Amino acid sequence: MAAAVSLAACNVVVTKAPLLSPNDEAGAPPLRPGLWRFDTDADCRFDDKAPYVNWPACSGGAFLNAGDAAFYDRKSGKTALQHQAFVLAAGAPRIFQARVAIGGDFSTDSPPYVYAGGRATKVDDQGRIVAFAFWPVQCGPPPPASAGGEKLGAGGTLHPLAGLIMQPGEPVCSTDSVPALRAAAKASEAWAEKIPQARWLRDGDP
Repeated sequence: MAAAVSLAACNVVVTKAPLLSPNDEAGAPPLRPGLWRFDTDADCRFDDKAPYVNWPACSGGAFLNAGDAAFYDRKSGKTALQHQAFVLAAGAPRIFQARVAIGGDFSTDSPPYVYAGGRATKVDDQGRIVAFAFWPVQCGPPPPASAGGEKLGAGGTLHPLAGLIMQPGEPVCSTDSVPALRAAAKASEAWAEKIPQARWLRDGDP
């Protein structure tokens, strides 16, 4: 989730309260538990057969299991596995929800909930997802650039989608509507600058 949002630090949907719960996962294929690799940095080359603890700082990965992601936060310098709860709601597209600090007016003392759309690209013989594509849920079409190349609209969209609220000058938007969130998730795939892939590597426990 943090990887998806980092692709678009501005113009993303955030909420102070969660819009989704584990009940929203009902009826949809689950992620296969185990070690996953997130290919968010095309220039990061390494042997993912190595123990996860030895992966380089440029890599992305986590142990995923039943709504919990266990990962090494190498940027913080912490050596113990960190845990982050997430929801992967059913529907088309699937919607990831997690609590991630993104700065701005949303205090890091109480990080907001952020969202990413996703779709399975491969399942195993038990119907569990073993590969998926993901992208940040954006507020609306990315703002145009000025002649100098800077983004207009303080980095946020000039045309928020229906049901999304963006205050003047704010680079992010919010909503209390799940249908509005789902519509934004569906539209955002076309606006993503890149669509990273994630894939299951192997069974394992943190």
